Amino acid sequence: MTVAPSVRAYPPDSLHWHHRSILYFAPQNDQHVQAFLREALMNDCLLQERDVVTIVITHDGFNQPANLFSPEDIRMLTQKYNIAPDAHTAILIGKDGKEKHRWSDATNWRYLTELIDSMPLRQQEMAKQTSRCSI
Repeated sequence: MTVAPSVRAYPPDSLHWHHRSILYFAPQNDQHVQAFLREALMNDCLLQERDVVTIVITHDGFNQPANLFSPEDIRMLTQKYNIAPDAHTAILIGKDGKEKHRWSDATNWRYLTELIDSMPLRQQEMAKQTSRCSI
């Protein structure tokens, strides 16, 4: 079976990855998915600053970004992360490719940014540059 490189990247085989990810799995493109996408857009500067890529995968075929994964890739990711088909599950994956946090409720963006900022690699990043998202 051929697996797309993007699937192998979750988690990657290398010791260092160029971005963090939030994988958001849902049964369908519903109000929870739309709220997540809207909130991700509202927090775009903070996510970009932390090198976070958001990916939404729904059981009914809605994917954001579209065409990133094939149906086979999505099945593999669903199995790899033990995702129930009827659940809303989000997973934060660090630059080391390891799962850092998993949740099923509404996304607590403040908690996520604080969690990411507490990670050793992020501490190094923050020491090198100041925030461009501060008001």
